Amino acid sequence: MPAKKPTRTTNARRTGRTPAPHAAHIAALHERVCQILDIPTLADRNRDSLDFHSIGVATLREIIKIAFDAGAAAATGAPVATTNRDPDDILETLKITKIERQSAGGTGTWVTGTIGGFKFEALVFPEHAEVASYELSESRISKLFVRHLATRQIAANFDRGWDVQPTSERARVVVDLLAAGLAETVFGT
Repeated sequence: MPAKKPTRTTNARRTGRTPAPHAAHIAALHERVCQILDIPTLADRNRDSLDFHSIGVATLREIIKIAFDAGAAAATGAPVATTNRDPDDILETLKITKIERQSAGGTGTWVTGTIGGFKFEALVFPEHAEVASYELSESRISKLFVRHLATRQIAANFDRGWDVQPTSERARVVVDLLAAGLAETVFGT
């Protein structure tokens, strides 16, 4: 039986490490995907609640495009962008799933929905609050609860004042978008 020829392996294959020229692209890709999913790491954490996430198909398409762009950038040596998605892109994901008028003569309306990978519940009023501090930034929202869909972690909570400030830049963008236009969307004014 003839002897096997020795095979050549690169340093990267032997050590499992990414070659230095591509390491920056991989790091940028990881950072960008973590930003989009609003998760702290892509590393396995050995807990189902931390390692499994529900991801919408639009988000999945975006991640695939980012991975493709990162591969093309690595091949040419071009830099990879690491910025968050544009707020207009996040706003396009707004889905209101339930609108429920307050009972017992209240004028507020409970609004439930999703936006940018978060679930939200908000108590919205047709008029501004008599006490300005009871309202989120002149938005006519007196209560806003935001939870990350993938991790189920609280991302922000406003109940006539901040109980939990937005926990990430992406959560801050979502809160700002809701404050800017949720009442107008619900009441048409």
